[in-house]
Amino acid sequence: MKFLRFVWKLFVMAAVFGVGYIVGREHSFEEEEQWEAENRKNNENSEKKECAECSEKNCNECKEEAKAEPVEEKTACAECADKNCAECEENSEKKNQNKVTFEFENEKATKVALVGSFNNWNKDADPMVKENNVWKCSKQLEPGTYEYQFVVDDTDWVVDSKCETTVNNKYEGKNSVIVVK
Repeated sequence: MKFLRFVWKLFVMAAVFGVGYIVGREHSFEEEEQWEAENRKNNENSEKKECAECSEKNCNECKEEAKAEPVEEKTACAECADKNCAECEENSEKKNQNKVTFEFENEKATKVALVGSFNNWNKDADPMVKENNVWKCSKQLEPGTYEYQFVVDDTDWVVDSKCETTVNNKYEGKNSVIVVK
């Protein structure tokens, strides 16, 4: 009889632990499915662009013609067609002032991506490059406030340890914050 009670207690404990584990994991699977759905939607939208030549979607003929045509060097200003446009050069310099370089140190990581409000939290949009055990990515950002994280090996979402400002996110975690002026 004692043996049966022992087995019953083991069975109950295993059931409770197993259900608790499954319920806890279900939340993270839902998050992952939501992120994948958002990424699929973003990819579908980018693939459905019309051809500038013939207004068809995914026009292969125009793509082939574009590959065959030689590319001419643009020596004139793209905005006003002046070859030495000081105003446009000044605007270009201002744009470079908004260039932000993100860095993340992790020797063991095999892949790191930058995600944030600036790229719709898409972990495929901004992969980082490893240089001397430091992962780096530069972004041109308009003035404003942005939230971001690093995605390590496609699974771990990590805040920037060098960033002092963080905010709570909807997944009961934190996001790093950067302000671009």
